[in-house]
Amino acid sequence: MLILLSAAIVAAASPTVLAGRSAVNVICDAWPPYQIVENERIHGFSTQTVRAVFNRMGVKFLALKGYPWKRAIKMMERGEADALFSVNYTPERSRYAHYPSEPLVETPWVMWVQKESGNRFDSFEDLIGKRVGLVNGYSYTPSFWEFVKKHRLHELVASDVNNFKKLNGGNLDFVLAEKRNGAYILNQLRIDTIVPLGHNPVKTDGLYIIFSKREVSEAFVERFSNTLRKFKKEPAYQYLYRRYLVSIHK
Repeated sequence: MLILLSAAIVAAASPTVLAGRSAVNVICDAWPPYQIVENERIHGFSTQTVRAVFNRMGVKFLALKGYPWKRAIKMMERGEADALFSVNYTPERSRYAHYPSEPLVETPWVMWVQKESGNRFDSFEDLIGKRVGLVNGYSYTPSFWEFVKKHRLHELVASDVNNFKKLNGGNLDFVLAEKRNGAYILNQLRIDTIVPLGHNPVKTDGLYIIFSKREVSEAFVERFSNTLRKFKKEPAYQYLYRRYLVSIHK
């Protein structure tokens, strides 16, 4: 993600709800506009949504520290953190983490190209013979991974920023990135020659906060889901959506 940084969050909650725990370690990497790091302060759509839901549950939310994305995933897998956002669903992650029934938001993942390149993306076959920029540690989809590996099309880097710089420099033909994150990055880089091919998303996926199966009870996760579902009907959720997601959308 844009800056490979994350935030650890400690929340005080009822010990009975969290199976004897009185505090929960929640981590998130920096991935704007969902997690934005500015002047050591972390905000953004997902951050503020999780904060609002925890507040409605009576759970305190305190940002402390950060981790790179791949390390954050490993921490969840090893039970070294209690929760992590923003996360797409994969069967592998569901082995060690509870997914709420309600996502924080749905997100489109699209191909990006240079405006004047003439490159199009109507099917995977349009990628053959091209160079596609991907980020190490991202999930994408099984069918997409199978195709690009079979045809040796992809180049892996550490962050979306690196990919967009390579695309801007003519070293890639396509970048696959989440649409709002891509728009935010290009705004920050002041690049206006790259556009999304939004008519044919590679996937549209939910962003979730996931909870460690070792540390957090299913009852707490379901309570979070129910509270989030109610919050999404409130004007406060729509305000966060407009502030963080609509304002940068291209």
